[in-house]
Amino acid sequence: MPRPSLPFVLGGTLLFLASLPLILASSGDRNPTFQHCLKGCEITYCDPSQPPIAGYLRAFGWTCAENCAYECTHSFTDNIRPGSRYHQFYGKWAFYRFGPFQEPVSILMSLGNLWVNLVGLQDMRRRVRPENRMRPWLVAMGLVQINTWVWSSVFHARDTPTTERLDYFSATLTIAFTLLYSIVRIFGLQTPLTTSRLLIPVSASIAFLVLSHFTYLLSFPRHAFPYGYHTAFNLVLAIVHNILWITWSASFKFRLPTLTFLNTKIEFPKPYPPNDPLSTSISKPKEASTPLSLVFLTTMAMSLELLDFSPILRMVDAHSLWHAATIPITLAWWQFMTNDAIELEGSLLNGARGGGNEKFPLSGGGTGAETMEATPRTPNFAQLAAGSSGFRKSPSPSPKVTKPE
Repeated sequence: MPRPSLPFVLGGTLLFLASLPLILASSGDRNPTFQHCLKGCEITYCDPSQPPIAGYLRAFGWTCAENCAYECTHSFTDNIRPGSRYHQFYGKWAFYRFGPFQEPVSILMSLGNLWVNLVGLQDMRRRVRPENRMRPWLVAMGLVQINTWVWSSVFHARDTPTTERLDYFSATLTIAFTLLYSIVRIFGLQTPLTTSRLLIPVSASIAFLVLSHFTYLLSFPRHAFPYGYHTAFNLVLAIVHNILWITWSASFKFRLPTLTFLNTKIEFPKPYPPNDPLSTSISKPKEASTPLSLVFLTTMAMSLELLDFSPILRMVDAHSLWHAATIPITLAWWQFMTNDAIELEGSLLNGARGGGNEKFPLSGGGTGAETMEATPRTPNFAQLAAGSSGFRKSPSPSPKVTKPE
């Protein structure tokens, strides 16, 4: 029996994800017992003659009907018989809120991811030289990530159609930007020293793809978000991103095949040009296998989303564990990207001086001092006026000039 091909399996997976809204539904909110509780609560407590709900709930946008849904959700869950399965309500499990905040553990994990991105961005700005043209890309990466985790925290604090879309759109921006950065970095559209003419067209294409995706999502009513399609879209971007970095790591171990298109040979770019990644005369940087390991760990962490078990103690679910797992992984990605930007700059500068086949300079993510020492900088006006000693003096004294009499 022939084995199914990869495109067939991938296509089937995407079709399955796209049909999720049709085959999965929340059984809890359709249960007659829950509906009876909900209607009774609204009649009893939501009448204008009744006292309003607590002020701290109203301050965060809670309505009486939403508070009734929360109370009935837990009342229904409290009375589930031992051994019976738990139910979801309106697409979510029953979580204990903390004050007005709906999912406190997921909020903490989102804030943890926000913090590690701030730390990674600060470390990168400290170690990567301002002259390195990869630095603005990494700064933009940090800002996109920070925005994503801010809205993730807001969404888990208060789930509304607006905060949900802001969270999902921000997550897509992060995935799309990491893919764009991977293309730019691996194919040399932007290096620490040069910029390719293809950079703008490729960036514009990714931007157009994402904007088209957002436009399509916004065409749906507020309460009819196409979760399956959105998940499939992000999954495709993530798969391409992972394949690129896996191939990048593999280029240090295997001679990748050369493609021929219109009598033109197309080779996978060298990770640190002009050095041959398979050369035995040079030491390979320790970053060579890092992306492969990080892709594997990220994929394993993402599998937590597929478990989707009922929350432990009605607080910790698979989604919060997924956010917890990404905290150390994000730190490792920042470490790699920072080291890689320094490594790439050193390799290109060394190659420009004719020493490209000697070694990988700055290996291991140095501070860049070696490259800075070898690359003289032009003093600015203030430094010249102050007689700055930060520049090398001439090895011999200036010749004495005799003034004509």
